Amino acid sequence: MKIGFIGYGEAARAIAEGLQENGLARENIYGWSRSIAQADPTTVNVTVAASKEEIFKLCRVVICITPASACVAVAEECKGYMTPEHIYVDVSSSSPKAMQEVWGIIKDTGVQFADGALLDTVPKYRHKTPTVLAGNGAQAAFDALTPYGWSMEVVGDEPGSACAIKMLRSVYTKSLLGVCFEMLEAAAHYGIEDYIMDSLAKTMDDKDFVSGMNGRTCGGVLHAGRRSVELMMAADMLAEDGLSSGVCRASAEKLKEIGELNLKEKLGDYRPKTWKEAIDCIQKAKQEQ
Repeated sequence: MKIGFIGYGEAARAIAEGLQENGLARENIYGWSRSIAQADPTTVNVTVAASKEEIFKLCRVVICITPASACVAVAEECKGYMTPEHIYVDVSSSSPKAMQEVWGIIKDTGVQFADGALLDTVPKYRHKTPTVLAGNGAQAAFDALTPYGWSMEVVGDEPGSACAIKMLRSVYTKSLLGVCFEMLEAAAHYGIEDYIMDSLAKTMDDKDFVSGMNGRTCGGVLHAGRRSVELMMAADMLAEDGLSSGVCRASAEKLKEIGELNLKEKLGDYRPKTWKEAIDCIQKAKQEQ
């Protein structure tokens, strides 16, 4: 089997190296990008293709790993080269809307399309980076690439679903990073950063992730209003001392939104026990508004 990369930067190179170590011969891996076209072929760990068109002529599996802003344009440029024999996998970290747009552009070609999302650091994990796939070609991509060690999971038939998973993970992981910086900067300002770290470690290390999420969300639906007020007070404290408070205020607004559902009163003696039950309570309350 021959595979080709459209867009050959650090991530594509790392994946290609991993696939080679798992039995996919170097001469069966092709790469095209503007930078690789100008590179010395002896310094590149794949076969350099002359164009995007050549990638499709030579390869059954084509992986688009361009910047997210380019994925739609690449689909437009390449749709004339696609056939029902091709498996086209876009792992460009785009939005669900962009993946649906890509599918709308190329679906009449009969190509097997997989919207793909890389869920961890590619230079570190290379082809072992957990990757979720969605689309009419998701299973075909899984079947073609997992024999060479690529860690993949099919999550659905609808293009955009894989990207949605990546984006929603980012809501937590990237927002949490913002929380960490805002909190740690303030802790350093007050000279209490070591105490804060030790205190939070005792709280956060006490439970595994899911247990912690259950505890936070189940209590949160009942006490979101009060916690919103407390968080806004903390934001005011930071602002008064000239410190950043935007993340804190945004979180307070979200908790205020949940608090205004009055779930503590509506639920009576019932108490959710899992994060799923907590979210169900929120969704039902919003539907009843």
